[in-house]
Amino acid sequence: MRRIRILIICILVFCTLPTWAQQTAEPANAVVAAYTDSLSQLISRNAASTRVKAPTPYFFRLFAPGTIYASALSQQMGYATPIHVGSPLLSLGSAADYQLQLNQAINDQLCAAYLQHPLLFTTTEEKLMSTPKLITDLEQHTEETIPLADEPLPLMLPDIEPEAAMPVVQKPQFWTFKGNGSLQFTQSHFSDNWYQGGEDNYVMLSQLSIEANYDNKRLLQWNNKLEAQLGFQTSENTRPKFRATSNVVRFTSNLGIKAAENWTYAAQVQLESQPYMSYDNKGEKVTADFLSPLFIRSSLGMDYKLKTKRFEGKCHLAPLSYVITYVDRDDLIGRHGIREGHNAKHEWGPNIDINFTYKMWDNISWTSRIYWFSNFKQTIIECENTLNFSINRFLSTKLFLYPRFDDSSLKYKAGEEHDGSYWMFKEWLSLGLNYDF
Repeated sequence: MRRIRILIICILVFCTLPTWAQQTAEPANAVVAAYTDSLSQLISRNAASTRVKAPTPYFFRLFAPGTIYASALSQQMGYATPIHVGSPLLSLGSAADYQLQLNQAINDQLCAAYLQHPLLFTTTEEKLMSTPKLITDLEQHTEETIPLADEPLPLMLPDIEPEAAMPVVQKPQFWTFKGNGSLQFTQSHFSDNWYQGGEDNYVMLSQLSIEANYDNKRLLQWNNKLEAQLGFQTSENTRPKFRATSNVVRFTSNLGIKAAENWTYAAQVQLESQPYMSYDNKGEKVTADFLSPLFIRSSLGMDYKLKTKRFEGKCHLAPLSYVITYVDRDDLIGRHGIREGHNAKHEWGPNIDINFTYKMWDNISWTSRIYWFSNFKQTIIECENTLNFSINRFLSTKLFLYPRFDDSSLKYKAGEEHDGSYWMFKEWLSLGLNYDF
């Protein structure tokens, strides 16, 4: 009777064992799933610090079906043992390599799971690695369908002359050239019986500006500029028939040595005269002629240059400058403050020369030259302003304004030929051809 009872108990335990294992495995699987999820989140957060840039295959042992890995057990026990591939697997130890540390952590978790949840592991590493589908999914090899050439094709190289293969060395271009020229005409006609009267006349005004500048981008700068203005007006009732209305030629040469970003030490020489004879309003007296006067201005100082999208200018500051005023015609000596019996005067003093161009709008620009000189007794101030209204590439309208102050010249008494002021003013407005080159 006792044997029968023991047999019944064994049968009942055997029958309920699968159900108990399944109930035990379900919470264990949930724990593993939660652990792997948290491990994945931890890896994502620490990817930058742990230098994990892509998923590593070592996590396969945690997510694959429950397998007892001989490598994990042997490494935890700290000795080397041959595995199925035939090569010894060394102990991880306390290596500083991140991948070795990762394997050590995975081995720790696997060994803990082997002890605490043995029912979760149903296969071994040897059986898992012997599965054919893990080695290859192909049952037959793929044959090459692209035929190969029996002999290699000859290498075709282009024919190149030895001279053509020689490198060409180009020297840097330090010179830049630019210029501008304009020509305007005005014509007026009056019939003999025009009720207001008047006389026929023609007016021509021309301008030319040429620049040749040298800059080696390191130390030396040499800027040269030639400016010329020449204008004529015809008159039927006065002599001479052609009278100069605009009459100046000016050459400026500036040599600079770079001192800072926008500053240079500079030496400047400027020559200015007029190529054609000029007369007073009545056409009776000569007021200027070639080399009468001739201004030679030399100075030492510093230049400041500024260039933006719409503005480009230079300021020449010279604490020391030397000006020679030469007059070739004796009858014009008094007009320029030169003593009788002399043809020239020499002056020393500070000097400021400013030149800039401001593009106010796309078709309107303002070009100006401001000159100041003083010998501590007399002062000369000149301010040439040209407003250029571009109609198209070849047509433009120009307005020229030129106030000048010179207390070294002869001052006429009020009520005679002059109003008694040292201020002078000149203006003209023209429409004509304009070309930049």
